[in-house]
Amino acid sequence: MSGPAAGEPVSRFLEVFARAPDELLDRQTLSIPGLDGDEASFLAAADLDYDVDRHDAFEIHPAETALLVIDLQEDFVRPTSPMCQPEALRQLARVRSLIDVCRRLAVPPVFTAATYLVERLNDTPAYCAPVAAGRLRAGSAGTEIAAELGVCPDEHVIRTKHTYDAFHGTELDSLLRSWGVRTVIVCGTMTNYCCEATARGAFDRGYHVVFGSDVTATDSALSHVATLRTMRRGYARVMDAASIMEALRGSDRMYERATRARVAAGEG
Repeated sequence: MSGPAAGEPVSRFLEVFARAPDELLDRQTLSIPGLDGDEASFLAAADLDYDVDRHDAFEIHPAETALLVIDLQEDFVRPTSPMCQPEALRQLARVRSLIDVCRRLAVPPVFTAATYLVERLNDTPAYCAPVAAGRLRAGSAGTEIAAELGVCPDEHVIRTKHTYDAFHGTELDSLLRSWGVRTVIVCGTMTNYCCEATARGAFDRGYHVVFGSDVTATDSALSHVATLRTMRRGYARVMDAASIMEALRGSDRMYERATRARVAAGEG
């Protein structure tokens, strides 16, 4: 091992993968370019890297940006619903503020509505008892977007979303491309299901992705943080709502600072 700092991620790794310390590669065996150490050092560095922001990946241009509001529906925000996500309910006001800023800046919000058909298209009913019992069934009141968000008549609601990824089998990609959108901002619920799947879908289709850290909600803090760490390391700029709104207003300071720091470090 390589000291106390490496201890926690290394011990977690050993526990999860059921490995003994002596199974880790030593520094003579592990010769990854740029790594000066053994596998314990490698694991510690990787763990830290999940928390490194990459705001220099791309700049946010409002004219080429859309806001994806994922599944903030009545069934997900009402305390009497078996699918309620209490944190999503608490975040509605913050999400509405983000939506209103986007509207003022001509950044189109697109709302998605998880909708399940009688015909079973995948195994969701086997994993989600409320869906199996008929929640989020096409045409039901629970599929409507939360009233607090005030969807305007000319705003688009994706009602053909029958799985986690809002791009899969829907008109979302065609709609965004017809608007000239290159960057999507992801907010909504649940962080580690539909928000993450949609962010991955956007990334795989060539969009820049901004993932809202305090405008996405789920029922597990551990899962929320795990998604943010994965997004940060390989898929998206992770930003809170205040920073997103500042960037949309024309001051992407995080990008500017990160770019200056990269240049100063001689990385391009």
